[in-house]
Amino acid sequence: MRIINVMGASIDGRIASHPNESDADRKRYGFTNEADRAHLDRLLAECDAVIVGGHSVNVSGGVMEVQRKDGQYPTWILCSNRGYPEDAPIWSHPNTPKWMVSKEPLPGGQISPSARALHYGESSMAEFIRAGCEAEGFERVLLFGGGIINQQFYQAGAVDELILTVCPVVVGRESGVPLVAPDLDNPVRLTLASVEKEGDLAFLHYLVEP
Repeated sequence: MRIINVMGASIDGRIASHPNESDADRKRYGFTNEADRAHLDRLLAECDAVIVGGHSVNVSGGVMEVQRKDGQYPTWILCSNRGYPEDAPIWSHPNTPKWMVSKEPLPGGQISPSARALHYGESSMAEFIRAGCEAEGFERVLLFGGGIINQQFYQAGAVDELILTVCPVVVGRESGVPLVAPDLDNPVRLTLASVEKEGDLAFLHYLVEP
């Protein structure tokens, strides 16, 4: 199984200008465009699952529902210790299977009945999710962040690849969200596998060194 961190970042390494940035804001600031969405759709159509922070996907209006060639939809693994009401955007797109991963069981009314509830307790969230994906038989899993989720997976040594879209924008704000936060104990070294360019976007594919 491969866990692939897929992120779009500004020239100064920010994945958002502020924590509550919407998709409309991202497009206006230059973080995304039609080429970037097509790039993500291709990746989603080839994956088994997507790991993402619940806050990140909720402010975006829900999951990105993309059907694979086999007619199935990737499972979205949503990470949140608070949960969301049953009418929240995060529960939209009923064709997409969803897991809600939290440290402890969520209070009543804060998770959709259609979602699979998983609790990692005192274990590492990243290692718990990786083991769950392996048990499910997933082979290609995308890690969509944000920074806190990314940090836990890099810290656990659970990231195999990074596909980074370099966006033509400089955020230059303290409110900007870094690709990884908080700090890692040790730097993560990468090997560049390929570079593609489309318009003003650069798509960098890295392999994480063991």
